[in-house]
Amino acid sequence: MTPDELLQFVAAQPTVSVEREISIPGPQLKALLAEGKPVLLATRIAHPDQHRERRMFRYAHMLDSGLTLDAIESWQSNHPQHLLPPDLVAFLARVNGVHMWADLASSHAYFGILPLNNWQDAKDTAWAMMFDTPPTGQLVMSYHDNGDNYLLLDTHGPEYLWYDLEDFNRPKRVGSTVAELVEFWLQETAWLDPRRSGGVIQPQAD
Repeated sequence: MTPDELLQFVAAQPTVSVEREISIPGPQLKALLAEGKPVLLATRIAHPDQHRERRMFRYAHMLDSGLTLDAIESWQSNHPQHLLPPDLVAFLARVNGVHMWADLASSHAYFGILPLNNWQDAKDTAWAMMFDTPPTGQLVMSYHDNGDNYLLLDTHGPEYLWYDLEDFNRPKRVGSTVAELVEFWLQETAWLDPRRSGGVIQPQAD
């Protein structure tokens, strides 16, 4: 899928609204989550410091605006060990962050692709010790609220990999091009569609 096709796909998706019962964390759970360490969903659900509320949420696909080539070149000059492939540079000039089925109140999805300036060297993550040898040339490109999965770019390839921290030694090979990455991402995020849990489509404003 090309950047133009992705933009068209996102523009064609109307907003979806859904009412959900959610857990509101108390101070102890907030402090745990603020540590920035991966917290398993089962651990978060079972934590006693939270209460339940019903709220209305609105969801849609969101793409962050692209970067200037000067901004990309500046990032590259500061990270010479992570050479970005040309098609990724072209993509970042159009789209700098992908949030499929984002909560419109926060512009944040359950998991998504981060803006370039938030990409992290894999060796600096809290889970870097899970690699057999210290990773080199690998960038973590995504966020995940549950801390379960992460998208990595191996700049030596280039190659995109989808890591499940609970099955770390068998990452999914996404592909070597942005087109393959986008196709994979649309498939991987399809289950986030709130209509699967009874969401109501809201008409777009003219």
